[in-house]
Amino acid sequence: MYEIMNKETKKIYGLLGRNIGYSLSPAMHNAAFQHFNIPDQYMLFDIEDSRVESFLKDTVSKGNIGGINITIPYKVKVKEILESNQNFQLDKTAILLGVINTIKKDGTRLIGYNTDGPGLYESLAEDLSFNPAGKKIFICGSGGAGRAICLYLASLEAKAPKAIYIYDVDAVKLAVLKNEFDVYFSGRGVLCEALKNNELALKISECDLAVNATPIGTKETDILPFPVDSVNRNACLYDLVYSRETLIVRTLAKKGIRAVNGLGMLANQGAIAFHLWTGAPLGEVKKIMRQALEKKIKSQFSR
Repeated sequence: MYEIMNKETKKIYGLLGRNIGYSLSPAMHNAAFQHFNIPDQYMLFDIEDSRVESFLKDTVSKGNIGGINITIPYKVKVKEILESNQNFQLDKTAILLGVINTIKKDGTRLIGYNTDGPGLYESLAEDLSFNPAGKKIFICGSGGAGRAICLYLASLEAKAPKAIYIYDVDAVKLAVLKNEFDVYFSGRGVLCEALKNNELALKISECDLAVNATPIGTKETDILPFPVDSVNRNACLYDLVYSRETLIVRTLAKKGIRAVNGLGMLANQGAIAFHLWTGAPLGEVKKIMRQALEKKIKSQFSR
């Protein structure tokens, strides 16, 4: 059995983001706390942009918070704020990816991690039986999650894809990601191309996997994030949106194309974070969190 530090003191953990009332993170983390008899609590920190810095420097650094996850739109912002803190450090994966989604508080130190990349990689195998090695992958979205996925997959060396095509409606963000990819991976055997609108259809048709790393699909009224008709029948789709069955997943599934939402990635990245915070066995945490998420989703759709 693992050890929990400061068992006598209830710690608070949570998700930092904006307009995140839809999040299922509290359900899976609190289920894990209950399963392992840890008297801690996970909650949502829905913070306005102007208050993020004070929240990190006062509430997180000085309060009874054991750790936090970070989501849209603060994954890059949090890292930039904390870089000036002498008690803040990044693990090696977070340094490479340039964005964090998890912070562990260790005494006076704050340690930044990124669990998105490994969370998706494991879910590709578990939910799509997909191995990215030597494949061509299209990623729509160059924000925190898209960036982490792109750079993490490229870092897998022998297990890395052959090519990664990236697209974003924000040309500046897209250019930044492409430049950082070239800095880290130029000449290392993985091709990366930043696509223009008129290149999407052809390149997507050549890919083995398409990933939606944008929040498009979270709302019922959302449109398709990219020309999905171009996805070939032998390819598959991974949609990071998990809070509902999205139009893109429904559309491709009707065509017989393997398409899944981001529930597996959510469970995996959350389990890795929980393991970092508590030392609980990772495999068991993943199982508990996945069960909690599936139960929560089922109850929502049955209303």
